[in-house]
Amino acid sequence: MNGKPRVSTTMIGSENDLSNLIPLTIATEAFLLLSFIIMYVSIGKSKRNILLVILLIIGGGPLLYFVIDDLYSNYADANIGLGLAFMFTWVYSVVAFIVAILLLLVKKKSDHDSSHET
Repeated sequence: MNGKPRVSTTMIGSENDLSNLIPLTIATEAFLLLSFIIMYVSIGKSKRNILLVILLIIGGGPLLYFVIDDLYSNYADANIGLGLAFMFTWVYSVVAFIVAILLLLVKKKSDHDSSHET
């Protein structure tokens, strides 16, 4: 080589990063929604469903805000808020999924026990 450093022509905020952002956001929000759908099925129709909607908005809202902000803003540096929003939503989704599975198991057990009593 001639001693000159190689410079990459790929920019970090390029369209390639943008094409990965949208599917990752959709998959993350879909997993969060799946968790809350399982909770809804487990709980059934009750007044607690309003709480589920509020918790869903709390879990998914920050990610949607930061993704939309990132799409319309061209930051020269890394968007730390976007990364934190993804991490928050992933942790929130996993906790919600575990709670949903536990609620579903409790419902199945109580349905199973009530069917044997009759």
